[in-house]
Amino acid sequence: MSSVAVPAEIPDVGTHTVTAPHRSAPRHSKATPTDAGRRPTSQMTGEETRSRIIAAAVGTLNDEGITGASARTIARRGAFNQALIFYHFGSVEGLLLAAALSEGEKRSAHYADRFGRVDSLAELVSVAREVHSKEMAEGGPTVLTQLLAGSVSSPTLAKGILEAMKPWMTLVEQAVTNVIGGGPLADMVPMADVAFAIASLFLGMELLANLDPEAERSDALFDSIARVAGVMEMLLKAVPSKP
Repeated sequence: MSSVAVPAEIPDVGTHTVTAPHRSAPRHSKATPTDAGRRPTSQMTGEETRSRIIAAAVGTLNDEGITGASARTIARRGAFNQALIFYHFGSVEGLLLAAALSEGEKRSAHYADRFGRVDSLAELVSVAREVHSKEMAEGGPTVLTQLLAGSVSSPTLAKGILEAMKPWMTLVEQAVTNVIGGGPLADMVPMADVAFAIASLFLGMELLANLDPEAERSDALFDSIARVAGVMEMLLKAVPSKP
């Protein structure tokens, strides 16, 4: 964490470094407009500022990749002083970790209701297809791919990405439990392991689709998974439940 105290009101579009902020610069007499017409950070709460910084980091990862996610680039994109990154997150790595957790929580919450209404394996595959299509359209895999690339040299970021995946795995585990939790398969395989396998498959599809975004390939794979799910459901129905 930087030891530099961040002034209560700082220029939004400054590029001062953390070690040498311009304390002698005159204070603004009124709000300075940002590049997107947003309020300057001096008028925002701490939580609003953090959210704005995280949004800028996610946007930078999408457009510039992990190699371009520097404090200066992120601050320029969000139109705020780069010292705020170190004030709120301690480091760029800390910011990327927060971005990973934020994205995981936000996206899993967005799909929670849909997963909660799953009542068959076929429905689970259908929801997975919907999520895949939406995530590809919104560029979700791009951010994940870049964060994974950064995690190769950062054990802290690697642990953070795994933590960010937990809300997704929880959703899948709940859905799988709703479908087969009371059946004979539940006694053979832990539902957490099934959920982990499904989430891993989905993650792999996301990453490969980011390399080869042909929709036809993904659609064909989901069609095959749907057929396998149908066969599994018939087999599960044929196995008598425990009395």
